[in-house]
Amino acid sequence: MLAGVAILLSLSAAALAAPPAAPQLAGPSLHTGKRLSLSSFAGRPVVVNLWASWCGGCIYEAPTLSRFSREHPRVAMLGVNTMDSKASARAFTRRHGLSFPSIFDPHGRLFARLRSPGLPATFFLDRRHRIVLGIPGALTQAQLEAGLRAARSS
Repeated sequence: MLAGVAILLSLSAAALAAPPAAPQLAGPSLHTGKRLSLSSFAGRPVVVNLWASWCGGCIYEAPTLSRFSREHPRVAMLGVNTMDSKASARAFTRRHGLSFPSIFDPHGRLFARLRSPGLPATFFLDRRHRIVLGIPGALTQAQLEAGLRAARSS
């Protein structure tokens, strides 16, 4: 009986722990070359999507991301194009209508900082830029909406 209480207490303590802070994300914009930074979205929840033009799951989820960003124009979205060529990545955003800004990360440094399990991956950050939810793989519209709710309520 006491062992069950100890497990319950440790699970409760873990559930109450604050979400981890997102690592500093900054680098050149895929399209303009100007510096993009997560800090430019200070005080706002942010949806961070890791992607590459050669990634099958990224191709699959691109129409969903495009629709979500059109339906939620006030939601801060930041892409991180990783381990890709600039020409292929730019063509991908044009082909799929991805209008949100993306950091160009050709060597995967930001990908590594986020400790992503693979591509695609999406992280939902609250207004203090803490990671409240991370979802590996191609997202559905329902997952995007749920992640946004989690980011806004945290």
